[in-house]
Amino acid sequence: MKFSFLLILLLSSHAWAKWSVSTYNIRNFDKDPGSGQTNIAELGKIIKSVQSDVMAFEEVVNRTAFDSLIKQNLPGYAYQMSNCGGFGKQNLAVVYNPKVFEFMSTVEDLSFSGSNNNSCGSLRPALLVTLMHIASKKIYTFGAVHLKAGGDNRAMSQRWKQYQNLGGLVKKYAAQNLILLGDFNTTGYNLQNEDYQRFEDMLSGTGVRTMAENIGCTNYWKGTQGGAEFQPSILDHIVLQDKNVAQVMDVRVGAHCAMTDCRPATPQNLGVSYQSVSDHCPVQVTFR
Repeated sequence: MKFSFLLILLLSSHAWAKWSVSTYNIRNFDKDPGSGQTNIAELGKIIKSVQSDVMAFEEVVNRTAFDSLIKQNLPGYAYQMSNCGGFGKQNLAVVYNPKVFEFMSTVEDLSFSGSNNNSCGSLRPALLVTLMHIASKKIYTFGAVHLKAGGDNRAMSQRWKQYQNLGGLVKKYAAQNLILLGDFNTTGYNLQNEDYQRFEDMLSGTGVRTMAENIGCTNYWKGTQGGAEFQPSILDHIVLQDKNVAQVMDVRVGAHCAMTDCRPATPQNLGVSYQSVSDHCPVQVTFR
């Protein structure tokens, strides 16, 4: 009897120890003028397939619809949402399981939004949500970001300033457990151009790593060569401090990125998740 009790306790402790975090840009949810309204049923399936203990969502435009989405597909979960969303009102949200994480605090870093007077700017802020992992009592700050989009010189210049802001944020939280996650819009990541190098310099200079180095893509776009097939790229990241990388068990992508194994594909082959939910795919990291 004593052995059985200890075995159950050991297995239970192991189950509690494993937890996951994910990020997903849900494309102007639920107000995309180019693609129409989001296919809520398909989005719900994707969320359930990648259900994590902490989940960051980008481009939450319709806050009321998002509240319903979470209640329906992640019952019992709680969330924090940014008040600022930039010119496109694309808010950030950090959703978490209160059975696994206890809420501690939240703050918006408006320096990322291009604001100089502590007010909402034209870009998105960083949403910093601090939670305590109930089983281990470790405290984590989850920094959800959605950096400037675009591959032109002006857009990259703005994003490079945000890379610098990220570097400052990492240094500020160096003694704590910081996880950065979201749409970093690293348009040069696959090309390994100057944008890629600036991003990598920020990572290596501050002792953090992106888990995107373990996957083939996080989204699809038309590419620069034309043709029927769309190209995979990496825009979304989950960035960890070096001290926490050893705890990673698994990194994966979902939706059409998983279905196509990150190969070039036509919009038809990418299917309903690409066509009526988002060009991005969810990225998930599981910790032991």
